[in-house]
Amino acid sequence: MLTQRNIRKSSLLLIYALEMQHTNPKDIRDFPLENYWGLVNEHAKKKYAGMLAKAVLHESRSLAELLDAMRARAGEFETYAAGRDTTAAAAASTHALLKELEDVPRVMRSLRRLLEEEGNEREREQLPEQTGRLIGACERICRFAEEHLPLLERETHESVTAFAGALRRVKKAAEGCAALRCPEQLPSNSEHANIIGLAKEMRERRPLTEKLALEVYSRCEEWERHLQNLLRNYVPSRLNAIDRCILYISFYDLLCRKLDPGIVISEACILADEYSGGKSAPFIHGVIATAIMQLMPDTNQPER
Repeated sequence: MLTQRNIRKSSLLLIYALEMQHTNPKDIRDFPLENYWGLVNEHAKKKYAGMLAKAVLHESRSLAELLDAMRARAGEFETYAAGRDTTAAAAASTHALLKELEDVPRVMRSLRRLLEEEGNEREREQLPEQTGRLIGACERICRFAEEHLPLLERETHESVTAFAGALRRVKKAAEGCAALRCPEQLPSNSEHANIIGLAKEMRERRPLTEKLALEVYSRCEEWERHLQNLLRNYVPSRLNAIDRCILYISFYDLLCRKLDPGIVISEACILADEYSGGKSAPFIHGVIATAIMQLMPDTNQPER
């Protein structure tokens, strides 16, 4: 589920990138955000890759066995069809398809192994590629069936009807897997609701993240002035960079979005606990509490 907290977290990492590159606020629209988005979205991508691989394996669980049955039926069909003008092309396509699908069981085994080796990050980087190969194989099966089944179903010869029946079963097993190429197009009540939701979240997160990051950072000179006034005898530039970026977001939440001060402090401390050192949360709490007293004097200082 896409929450304001998740957007705030990913925005913090983009603001940090802008800060570390010493980007002028006037030039932020030209900043190559694309180069940093992969890092910002890395955790979500890994989670999505694992969920998609599990869903694909679930949908294709009977595929290897059904392909073996189809391959057994294909020999008699190809022998019969080779000498007939109406089915010769289908026989040739069948031979080519089955040759192409020979590595499907190996890909499935590879996916299972990668999912079991959760601690091996280098190995798990292959998940998207292997998942895509299995989805692609299922897509080719579906296209082949849609092209050739109408012709095969008009034939009455035993070898053709047997092969057509095997092909229908393989197509049914492949359809669910092929549909996972675009999970957002699946019904919301699908058994894959979790991956549908995550796919939607990943699509929606980027524009919202970039919008917040750019809005916050475009005012960083204003936030620096506030910090200068709040941190007596302490130069803001000496602050830990990630702490400074957390405070940028907090000032924006307080002064621009007018969020409840208690919520602002709570969210800032959560960011500090996750992305900064152990002593950062109390320090950030104190700075924001002082900002509330100085910049919002009519507001009572909230407790953490």
